[in-house]
Order: sequence, then structure tokens, then C-alpha cells
Amino acid sequence: MENNHQKEAFLAYEANAWFERNKVVIDNYHPEKDRVISLITEYGLKPEKVLEIGCSAGYRLNGLKEKISGTQVFGLEPSTEAIEYGRKNYPNVNFVHGCADDLSHFEDNSLDVVIVGFVFYVIDRNIFYKVVSEIDRVLKNGGILIIVDFFSESSLKNTYQHINSFSAYSFKQNYDEVFTSSKLYYLLDKSTWNHSHKVLDATNNYHDKYSISLLKKDLDASYK
Repeated sequence: MENNHQKEAFLAYEANAWFERNKVVIDNYHPEKDRVISLITEYGLKPEKVLEIGCSAGYRLNGLKEKISGTQVFGLEPSTEAIEYGRKNYPNVNFVHGCADDLSHFEDNSLDVVIVGFVFYVIDRNIFYKVVSEIDRVLKNGGILIIVDFFSESSLKNTYQHINSFSAYSFKQNYDEVFTSSKLYYLLDKSTWNHSHKVLDATNNYHDKYSISLLKKDLDASYK
């Protein structure tokens, strides 16, 4: 199957399978150890509305809701099994079944924080900028974008290892640069972590790293 059909293929073959492979994460999850949540609290953010794209069962959003009680949390997720689990266990999370190229459930400039966790690397390249556009559309000016994705010293296209029945790919690159190059987003914080051990990592083992980037949307800062 060609890469331009990757979205449909992932929905059909991988969304629920990914959730099943990673369900163990829920049992081992502790909000106080979640760097995404700590970034939001350390920067003194008190968002009214937060969207996580690729939220799995919503455990991070539930943890954030417990930290900031007045926040409304929304999770977009392609796995029906993840949403079913989440609705049973995290009733305070508002789930939407769907993919990142269609955020039509959300109005323009309606969200204070958007979190994108390990999503960009599997998005079809032919719809990539549609996803970027949708995120930009729903995020308020002055809002915060948090990206969690694989770190790479260069742009890489790899065969997606969890699917054997058709050709699928992953794309590793530093996705914060897509936003900062526009001069409409500013990188406020970035850290690099070992993917296997979930600790800060300054080694040259680039194949086992991910990064967490916090960006601020500011439409006026470059045009003074």
C-alpha cells in the first residue's frame, strides 16, 4: 500500500493494535513524573481548554485535570478501543474519535494548549501541512503548543516496523522547526530524552531519543 493511503491503513490496522501494545503504560503512569504536565505547571499556565492529539485512553489529560481543576480537557484519538477504555476510567475527559487532519469539532482560536504526542512521525506527508494548519487554526494567539516526538539529527524515512502486511513509514525530524520557521511560533523549552529509559539523554545515541518541545504562538512578535 502506498504511503498516500497511510492514514486509512493506520486507522484500519494500527490504531487499536497500538493501544493494545502500549496499554501497559497506563498501569505505570504517574502524573507527577509526566514532563508535559510539569512543563504546564512550571510555566504557570492555567489553560481553560486543552486538546491532546493522539491522547490514547486520556490518562495524561486526566492527570492534568487533577492538577488544574478548572481546565476542560479534550482528547482526539483514532483508536476506538482506547476511547472505550478512557470513557470508562476517565469520565472527565471529553473524547473525540478522529485524526489530526480534521479538527472540525473545535472552533477557530478556541484552545489554550494543544499537545501532540507521537503523532507527527506517522502522518502522511501529503496531508502533513493540513494537520499543521488545523492545529494552528484551533490554537489561540498566545496559546501553547507542546510536541512530543522522536528526536533526529536529520530527516529520516523508515519502514514502520509494526506493520508487515503493507508498506508504511515513519518520518523522524525535529517537528518544532516546522512551526518556528514561520516566525509565528517561538520555542520556549526543549529537552531530549532516552526513549527506552525515559531519562534526560545527552549521548549520541540518536536512534533512541525523543524530544519534548514547548512553543508559544505569537502572531505579532516578528512584525514590530
